[in-house]
Amino acid sequence: MFVRSGSFDYTVETSKDIDTIVNDLRNALKEKGFGIMGVLDFKAILKEKGLQFEDEYRLLEVCNPNAAKSALETDRRVGLLLPCTIAVYREKGITKISLLKPTELLKILPHEKLKPLGEEIEPKLRSAIDSVALNQ
Repeated sequence: MFVRSGSFDYTVETSKDIDTIVNDLRNALKEKGFGIMGVLDFKAILKEKGLQFEDEYRLLEVCNPNAAKSALETDRRVGLLLPCTIAVYREKGITKISLLKPTELLKILPHEKLKPLGEEIEPKLRSAIDSVALNQ
């Protein structure tokens, strides 16, 4: 498994197909206390608009209700940053799973209380992604 941890993302590669990944992520995230609120299928959305997009690209809207409540109680503007997002896509024939790092995203707001929240949920999201990517 190839892992790349960039400044704002955590990305892994897998040989699984996208539908399987989304289904497996649903289960893995549930075990970590998260749910998928929605899945945006960009290929289908763009096709409806008359635009051609060759590769599959799904964006999962992921939420942990307890973490969301805590964050919103700290600063209502954090709702602009919710939910967490995980992208599942094909790029140059390789399937990837990418997480927008909550630790980086929460740095936008100047509250020290949000930092530990990001540090608490990010490893759980990464763990769910890793378990899905590794279980071939």
